[in-house]
Amino acid sequence: MQPLFLASLLAWKPAAYLILFIGMMVEGETVFFIAAFLTHQGYFSAVPIFITALWGMIIGDTLWYSLGYKIKRAKSLAFVGAWAERIARPFDEHLRERPFHTIFISKFTYGFNRAIITRAGMLNLKWRNIEESDILATLVWLFIIGGLGYFSSASLAYFKNYIRYGEVGLLIAVILFIVLERLIAARARKRL
Repeated sequence: MQPLFLASLLAWKPAAYLILFIGMMVEGETVFFIAAFLTHQGYFSAVPIFITALWGMIIGDTLWYSLGYKIKRAKSLAFVGAWAERIARPFDEHLRERPFHTIFISKFTYGFNRAIITRAGMLNLKWRNIEESDILATLVWLFIIGGLGYFSSASLAYFKNYIRYGEVGLLIAVILFIVLERLIAARARKRL
C-alpha cells in the first residue's frame, strides 16, 4: 500500500525532482535522506537524484550567500542578518581562515549551514573561495547523507519482520506498566 502523496508524486516524476531541487535549497538534510531512501526502494534513479540534489544545494547556497551580501543595504532583511549573526558570528574567524572546514562541519550541524553561508556573504568573503569549499563539502555531505538514506532503506527490509515483534513487545510492556501502576496505587491507598 502506497501513501496517496507518494503515488501522486510518482505519477509525474518531474514534480518530484522539482520538489527535491527546491527542498535542497531550504531543508536539505531531510529531503535528501528521504530521496535516497526512496531511490533504494526503486522509485527514483540514483544519478538524476544526486545531480538534482547537488544543483539544488549549490544554487541554494549561492542564494543564501547573495542574501547575506545584500543584507547590509536592505533594511527589510535586517531580521535575517540578526539571525545569521546570532548563530554564525562566533565562527567568523574560522570562516575566514578555514572556509572548507567551517562549511563542512556546518553541513552536519542542523540549522548552521544556511547561517554560515549567509554570514560569509555578510562578511564580504570572496565568493569563489566560499563556492569551492561549499561544492567540495556538499559532495562529501551528499555521499554521506545519501548513503545513510539509501542503506537504511536496505536494512528496513531486513528488520521489517522484527518490527512486528517490537510492536507486540511494546504493547505487552505498556499493559504491564498499567497493571503495576494500578497495583502500586491500590497498595498505597490501603496504607493511608
